[in-house]
Amino acid sequence: MSSSPEIWSKRFGAVALVNALIAIAWLLFPIALDTRISRMIAGGSVGTWGFLGFLLFLIVGVLGFAGFASLYYVIPKTAGGTVNNILAWLHLVLLEVGTVVGTGLLGYAGYVGGTTMLAEIAKGTAEKDISGMVHVKIAFVVQPIGISALVAGLGVLLGVIALFLAYRKSGKG
Repeated sequence: MSSSPEIWSKRFGAVALVNALIAIAWLLFPIALDTRISRMIAGGSVGTWGFLGFLLFLIVGVLGFAGFASLYYVIPKTAGGTVNNILAWLHLVLLEVGTVVGTGLLGYAGYVGGTTMLAEIAKGTAEKDISGMVHVKIAFVVQPIGISALVAGLGVLLGVIALFLAYRKSGKG
């Protein structure tokens, strides 16, 4: 059960391109819908979670997939091996699900937390009380974010194993 390098390179490249389109939408739509985004990020605290989610999506979802697309092409081509389909599929699916869910939840927490903070500051709520209000609204995302990171990490581990096996199958090691 193995495939040519071009197939997996194209699949990972396609996901990188789709994720780039998602990143563009993630950048433009919030700015168009809520001009307070920059205040949420500049305000610090939970508002920066959304920015962190966006940056991680760019790094892992776009650049990471583009990097793996290159590796899935170069390693089997230069080593003369083939890629294990099961490991590569698990790599692609687990990394994408973990990335989208984890960074999406970070973005959600940053937006909800940031808008809550801005609204409460505008009302004159004491700063010491605001963090408790924010925590109540976003506490449910903390554990799923961690689970998503583990899922993505497992996907990367399986991908590295698939690439290592493609290198080792060649017998040139």
